[in-house]
Amino acid sequence: MRSALDVERVRPAALFDAWLFAEADATLALAAWRFAASGDKAAAYATYRSALDREARAARMLKLRLEAA
Repeated sequence: MRSALDVERVRPAALFDAWLFAEADATLALAAWRFAASGDKAAAYATYRSALDREARAARMLKLRLEAA
């Protein structure tokens, strides 16, 4: 994870956009998991968990940046 000093250099709007894209990816991955064939469920779940982790990291980065403002 980036340090607080690195986060302060990034525009909040860029971090907000990154979070929105990550959230959209997680939403699409959730739908793919839900509708995956039974043989594909495990891989779809792993993809969803990865997308969810990326969304959480993006949210934390945005939070750090807004707290530093």
